[in-house]
Amino acid sequence: METLELWPSLIGIHHHADSETVNPLFQRVFAAMRATDPDCGANPAPFYASRDDLMHRVKLQEWDAFLQFAASAVRDTARKANHGIWPQESVDLQLEINGIWFQISNEGAHHDIHTHGNCSWSAVYIVDVDPQDERLNHSGYGELNGVTRFYSPLFERLGGAYMDYGNSYLQNATVDFEPIPGRLIVFPSWLPHQAMPYRGSRDRVIISFNASIHRSGMSDSTAGFAHA
Repeated sequence: METLELWPSLIGIHHHADSETVNPLFQRVFAAMRATDPDCGANPAPFYASRDDLMHRVKLQEWDAFLQFAASAVRDTARKANHGIWPQESVDLQLEINGIWFQISNEGAHHDIHTHGNCSWSAVYIVDVDPQDERLNHSGYGELNGVTRFYSPLFERLGGAYMDYGNSYLQNATVDFEPIPGRLIVFPSWLPHQAMPYRGSRDRVIISFNASIHRSGMSDSTAGFAHA
């Protein structure tokens, strides 16, 4: 029998080896940016998102190293997703970060279901959150407290679909990723996702970014920030 597995939704899970060192530093930098934002006010809201211009706004060696880690994670995930489609020989690729920003949330703040445009890959990196046992023990949110949830590309079609044992593989329509500091999740930009409500003694602090990949010398090439 011959079968084809078509249109997979590949998600890359990576971990920054230096997260225990750099995450507290990033947290202090982001807190200072939030505190000095003239639009934030004296009483900051439970949810805050920076501008997406952190690429060159943060001037730290640790930040530059993080960007290189992020670029490598996107490169490796994209290569896996494009296996058999990209040429087998070595290809000179350029990866461009189209925008990178941080978010701080607490008091039940969340980010509803959405996708990202003008890029092929997106990512979320966990900077800080409550310790695992404390986060899971929240009386209202429990194990969903602050997780990132992804939805099947077929999710919108499942509502009116006929469901029986034969298509059980379609019925697990969501997957949740726990907010583990140092974890970087790379995912297709078109994949619907959301940040579930979060409440804790510590803020949930994340970095998000969008990326595109181009082949050098081809018609879609752009001036990327780093070779992939």
